[in-house]
Amino acid sequence: MKRLTFLEFFGYLALILGVAIEIYALLKDPGSKLSGDNMFGGAVILGLAVAFIHSKHLPFNLVLIGLSTLGFAYFTFIHTQNWFWTIILGIAVAAFLVYFFGIRKDVRRNQSDWFHSN
Repeated sequence: MKRLTFLEFFGYLALILGVAIEIYALLKDPGSKLSGDNMFGGAVILGLAVAFIHSKHLPFNLVLIGLSTLGFAYFTFIHTQNWFWTIILGIAVAAFLVYFFGIRKDVRRNQSDWFHSN
């Protein structure tokens, strides 16, 4: 069994906290400005989880990035009531997280292993 480093432990703790905050934001006064603000906080914490966990499993990373992106998009929609800016910000946040946390590099590094697996 692999032991967790402190940074990985912090990442998983941030994951649990971020998901809990986002669920709370959706259940407590959905559609309100306070709900949007809580969702923003959860999205930021999930972004930290992506940074500190940095899992080798691409689907896991993409789910974390997707949850964080949805949180930012929810916040934007609640505050602007405009789908255009919500979609633009969602795409920008997803692209930033994918690029900044090296998901693209991980995919390219692991791609050579995909063809040589048994």
